[in-house]
Amino acid sequence: MPLPPSSPPLAITSARSVVAALLAALLLPAVAQAQDGLGPGRRPKQPNICMTDPELEAEAVVRAGMVIRDHARACARRGLDGTILPLWGKFDEANADRFRAAVQLRAATYKRLWPDDPYAEQRANNATVASRQLADFANEECVALGDLVETFTDWPTFMRHVRSTELGQVKTVYKRCGPPNRPGVAQ
Repeated sequence: MPLPPSSPPLAITSARSVVAALLAALLLPAVAQAQDGLGPGRRPKQPNICMTDPELEAEAVVRAGMVIRDHARACARRGLDGTILPLWGKFDEANADRFRAAVQLRAATYKRLWPDDPYAEQRANNATVASRQLADFANEECVALGDLVETFTDWPTFMRHVRSTELGQVKTVYKRCGPPNRPGVAQ
C-alpha cells in the first residue's frame, strides 16, 4: 500500500526517532547531574561525618543482617523458599551478643554524628533495606541467598561476607576517622 504523499519516507521517520532517543539519552544525565551537582557514580561525603574502623564495621554488620533478613522474608512471603528465614534466625540467635554489640555501637555512632536527630538511624535502616529490595524476586535470588546463609557456620565466615560486600559500600558513604585514637576527626 503506498504511503500518502504528505507522510515522510519510513527511513526519515526512523532516523528522527533514533536522533530523538540519542538526544534524550545524552540530555537526561546532564539534567540529573545539574540537579544534584554530582558526576556519575559519585556520592557526597559530608566533611564532618566520619566513623572509626570499629564503627564502620558495626555499620556493615548491621546492614548485612538487615538485608539478609529482609531478603529471606521476601523469599518466604513469595513462596519461593521458606527455609532461609529460620536458618538465618538460628545463626542470628547463636551470635546474638555480637549482633547486639554491633547494633549498640552503631546507635552510639549515630547519636555522636547526629545528636539533634533522633530519627537518623531509622532513616538509614529504611534506606538500607529499600535500596536493596528487588522488584521481581526470582527463585534464583532465593537459591543464592540460601546457599550464602548455609555457609554461615560461624562468626568469622559471616564476617568474611560482611567485609567483602557491605564494608566497601559503607566506606563509600562515610569517611574513616583517624587516627584511630581520635574518634570524630576526619582523615
